[in-house]
This record gives sequence, structure tokens and C-alpha cells, in this order.
Amino acid sequence: MTPRPPASLEVTGLSHRYRGGAVPALEQVSFKVAAGSRVGLLGPNGAGKSTLMRLVCGYLPVQPGADTRVLVGDVDVTRDSLRARRLVGYLPEQVPLYLELRVREHLEFRAAIKGVPRRERLPEIHRVAARTGLGGMLESPIQRLSRGYRQRVGIADALLGAPPLVVLDEPTVGLDPNQVLEIRAMLRALGGGQTLIFSSHILAEVEALCDRVVILARGRCVADESVAESVNTTEVLAIWDHDPRTTRAVLPIALRTLHASDLSAGPADPDADNQAAFERMLADLGLRVLEAGPAGELYRVRVACPTLDAADRLAMAIGRTTAACGVALVRLELGRRKLEERFARVTTGQELAP
Repeated sequence: MTPRPPASLEVTGLSHRYRGGAVPALEQVSFKVAAGSRVGLLGPNGAGKSTLMRLVCGYLPVQPGADTRVLVGDVDVTRDSLRARRLVGYLPEQVPLYLELRVREHLEFRAAIKGVPRRERLPEIHRVAARTGLGGMLESPIQRLSRGYRQRVGIADALLGAPPLVVLDEPTVGLDPNQVLEIRAMLRALGGGQTLIFSSHILAEVEALCDRVVILARGRCVADESVAESVNTTEVLAIWDHDPRTTRAVLPIALRTLHASDLSAGPADPDADNQAAFERMLADLGLRVLEAGPAGELYRVRVACPTLDAADRLAMAIGRTTAACGVALVRLELGRRKLEERFARVTTGQELAP
């Protein structure tokens, strides 16, 4: 088929309450997805991810609100649901398949429903089968397929007709490790040619594949940011072999060198071991100690900085001070965290130890 350009997605003020529900499944959710990007939709169980996907794809009616708007490209889902659905390929969490049909027969039927012209259906089926690793399975009855291959049939269905927006709910569920790698490669290849939104509980997968993440918690959007923003942080982590005589002094000495070079700070207190002076330097430099103390045979310090530049300067000061003090440095890390840490912070208000 002639490829269609990727579609953007804009969600504004989207709320949804199921009949009889004590609390809304979604409440005033807003975010934007640029055309051609890959976005991971994250959230704890019950956060509203599947509901959001069904609303975007037109499987659930959008409940009206004063400022509610869902746009796929320039098509308003609330006003022209049928036209919007023609732009979207959707894999639901529970893949609906006609088990008595062969893979080819199922995909032919689905292609006809999606309006793929008759003369283009077989080439299109072979195209999506090749992309999802089903090339040798087209004549196999679906009921004889493993769960992983049934998942592939569902993904192939979502890709039929080269939709501008592809929405996949847990696309790698039920796949073995080798299959997961193959599907990840396929999803990565979609970027640019089609807009991709997919949910996953495997956060390392999202970090590796996506440009942006949208994180839901309790029906609300608690983060909408690039993956770089999610994993970059202005924190500095330093870990040394624990030597009570020296490791405890490294951070105060490093702060004193920074404080002395910071023209906006007040005069440095020569007593670097004094707790009041230490806290004064932290306040003057805009730093906050998140962790400091022994951890088994190691000594750990983690400091939050106001900017990446401040974090870089602190890391350099800690490195120089460590060398001057002759302490064995195990790890000095600037500005990186796992996506799991960001997820924990925005969904629970807590933070995982790095």
C-alpha cells in the first residue's frame, strides 16, 4: 500500500468514568504526541492506560467536557470517530482472533474491514507478516498457534493498511526472549514512518525504544516528557570504600572549594567540619543532600543540584577532592537514573535507591 504520513495525537482535558464507578478512570488527562515519534504509555495497574487507548482509538465514546478534545492528526475523535479510526491501528490487551481461521484468512478478513483494496490485500498481508515474523505461518490455523504467535497476529492486524498512528497495549506479552527482541526491532523500525504509542510494564524496553513517555497514576497524567528528561537528573552520586577517617570529609571539603569559587555565595567558613557551616554552604550553593552515610563496606553520598551545570561542577570537585584525600572511589555518577526511579517518584512520591 501507499504509505500515509504519520499522524500526531493531541489529548486535552480527557476524563472518563465507567457507569457505577466510584472514581473516574481518567481525570483531565492532557498530552501531545508529535507525528512520527515513539511514545511509551506507563502507569501502575489501574492507572487508566487501557481506557485511554480505547478512547483514542474510538473503541469507547469520548465523554463530553467543556475543554475535552482528542485529535488524531487533524481529525476530532469526538466528532468524527469513524474517520479517526481509519487512521489508527490498535492492538488491545486481549487480542481478539478468529481461532478457527488460518492466519492468512484472518488477516484477509481484517484487511477487508479496514478498507484495503482487494488487489492490494495479499501483498499487504505478506508485508505485515514479514514485519512480525509470520511469513511461514500464514496457512497455520490460529488455534494451533502458541500465545506468542497469536500476539504476533494481533500486531500484524494493527499494522494492516499502514495506519498513521499505531497503538499497542502490551505488545510483547506472552513472547519468549528471542521473540521479544524481534518485536522490539520491528517497533523501533516504525519510528518516523508511523507514530507509535505502546504500553508496557517492562520499563527498560520503553527506555530503549521510545522518544517520550507519558506516565499515568490514579487516572491523571503525572509526567509527559522525553526519555532523556526522564532518565537525566541533576543529582550526583559518589561511592567510596568506607574509611571513616577520610570519606566523611570529602563532601565538606569539596563544597568548600565550590563555595570559595562561587562569587554569589557568602564568605566560606574555614571550619569545614562544622555542621552549621556545612549546611550554610549547601544552602548558598542550592544543594540538597539526599543520602550520606555508610552502606556496608562502602560510603555513599547523593546530592541534588539546582542545574546540570551545578551537578557537573560538584562532580568535578568531588573527583579532585577524592584524589587529594587518597580515598578509593568506587563510583562517581552524574545525571543518569533508571526509568524505574522516575516512574516510582511520579507515581508514588517515593524514590528507588540507585
